[in-house]
This record gives sequence, C-alpha cells and structure tokens, in this order.
Amino acid sequence: MAMADLSSYECIAVGDSLHHDIKGANIAGIDSVLITGGIHAAELGLAELGESASPEALQALAYKYDAHPSYVLPSFSW
Repeated sequence: MAMADLSSYECIAVGDSLHHDIKGANIAGIDSVLITGGIHAAELGLAELGESASPEALQALAYKYDAHPSYVLPSFSW
C-alpha cells in the first residue's frame, strides 16, 4: 500500500484461503472478499463451482480460522 501510496480503505484483498488471504487482510486492516469455491469448498459443503455457502457454514468456518471476510462470493473469474 505504501509503494502505491494507497490507504487501507482504498484496497481490497481477494482470495480463497481464510487462513492466509482473509486473515492477512484482517491484520492489514483492509476489506476482503472470500471466494468460497476454492480451498474451503468441501468444508463449506459445496459440491459445484458457483454454489453459494450457507451463512451458518460461513460463520462457523470464519470463527474456526479467526478470519472474517468483508464480502463473500461463490467464484471469481476474469
């Protein structure tokens, strides 16, 4: 952020790992987007790409990893 001369409110982290991506964003004080169709799909009970996770499953997993996303998306593509 310093190299780009940006404040934390001008940044967002996007990733599929609560332990790495989302937790890192939490520590850095920036918003984050959890992509649920990635490495946590099975833990969230998701069978297909694009399927939405239940709020209860998301909350339980966030507390398990002590990582709390600002936003949640089922998938991400360019």
